[in-house]
Amino acid sequence: MGYALSLVLPIFGVIGLGYLAVRLRILSDAAIDGLDAYVFTFGIPFLLFRNIARTAMPDTLPWSLWLSYYGAMLGVWLVGSLIARFALKKNFGEAVIIGFGGGQGNVVMLGIPIILTGFGDAAGVPLFLLLAFHGLILITTATFLLEMAQLPEGQQVPIRRILMNGLMGSLKNPIIIGLGLGLIYGRFGVPLPGPVDATVEMMSKTGIPCALFVLGGMLTRYHLRSAIATASMTATFKLVAHPLLVFVMTNFVFGLPPLWVAVATVLAGMPTGVYSSILAGRYRMAPATASSAVLISTAMSAITLTLLLSYFRP
Repeated sequence: MGYALSLVLPIFGVIGLGYLAVRLRILSDAAIDGLDAYVFTFGIPFLLFRNIARTAMPDTLPWSLWLSYYGAMLGVWLVGSLIARFALKKNFGEAVIIGFGGGQGNVVMLGIPIILTGFGDAAGVPLFLLLAFHGLILITTATFLLEMAQLPEGQQVPIRRILMNGLMGSLKNPIIIGLGLGLIYGRFGVPLPGPVDATVEMMSKTGIPCALFVLGGMLTRYHLRSAIATASMTATFKLVAHPLLVFVMTNFVFGLPPLWVAVATVLAGMPTGVYSSILAGRYRMAPATASSAVLISTAMSAITLTLLLSYFRP
């Protein structure tokens, strides 16, 4: 527990500083948006590039890892949506958003810092293998379902357009570009020239603290609104059901290496990501629930992540 607290407290301390900086109007929302653009375009991609370029990748495709993580994610999403649709009497689009919040986690701003800090560079392999398809699978699927929810009865969903937009969006994503370039360069086995490596290292070191600070600043935009009970259900699915299912799949079903089990489980235990609220606002589907779920799950994750890290890193 001591190690977990020594890791989690500074991380949430930086998040708290970002929150206070905006709440006290030391920094404006525009400043946070600019810092967010830097993190997403430079800080995290440089971090991913440097780590993946220096890490040996497995020779075979990790189907068991992908099935464990994404199978659990889609399963939680489906169950959450079914409960929202038939027990809570939500419409189809609202049910999609509620279930989506139970499966889509804050894997970039919070997942990458916690896992790389807690488990070291060796955790880079399973982490990056999971990140490579995270956005493509979730965002494309969610967009397809929400577009379907908005179409008049009898009209067909533009499947090809949605798939192409999802694929092109992933290929243009700086996170995916950083991963891909790191993977390609790492295959050559040629070290970067000293000045270049020093530049990449300096840039990569900014990724984690800036991402956490931005997350704190962005949390000021989310408030507890109506439908807190539904949002709490979403948060529970995200922080408890998702990591539990991933742990069972990776550890007991496929018997993956302990580090891979730990990385996949802790990544699944990240709180609901802000993209859930963005989608909800864009499609006007349960925006209050999505916003509340982001805030509730992030607050609760300080406890659940401490417990997870205490289990895997006693």
